Amino acid sequence: MPRLITPADFDSVRERARSGDNFSVAETLRSWAMDPDRYTLSDDLPRATVLLEAGENYGYAGDHANALRMYEAARDDGGTTYVDPRALIVQALYQDGQTDSALELATALRKDVPANLGTYLVLAGFFELVDELQPAQRWYSMGIRAMDSGNVSGSESQYESMLIGRARVRSELGLAPDTLDDAAVIIIERYAAARGGDAE
Repeated sequence: MPRLITPADFDSVRERARSGDNFSVAETLRSWAMDPDRYTLSDDLPRATVLLEAGENYGYAGDHANALRMYEAARDDGGTTYVDPRALIVQALYQDGQTDSALELATALRKDVPANLGTYLVLAGFFELVDELQPAQRWYSMGIRAMDSGNVSGSESQYESMLIGRARVRSELGLAPDTLDDAAVIIIERYAAARGGDAE
């Protein structure tokens, strides 16, 4: 009889990853999601979520090929995830040296107008990290517009993070500040003042 895997099991394995044992964690998660003869997932633990977590841990371990396989499996599964799996496929392709394919997929995903705020945050942050500043600016700007229009929901801190990220990237690109950049400066100054008050 297959062993039942619960959210508590999932959280426990994720804790192990904090010690840097990412490859072993990824292998465990992959087995849970892809070996139905040995494991079955509880109804409140989506298979796609487990696959994404496996992929992320493969990525942290430097195994981008297996990360890509897990993200593709999550996409094909179609279950609930915090981010569109295609965003993480973009990352894995890019990190695996398939830069053109990654950018093409990001463009296709952008045209679909994602409904998940995590997708905007993941891709904007990733492209900024790898110095793809034009795509980073587009994804930050799209996320801001999506929240402004009410098409996606998110927290105030996420919105502010996107404003600050967009302003940072635009500064790197040498672009003149606009009204959104001015708003980001006000947020940064507010944070700085709050930290100064805490230090007193």
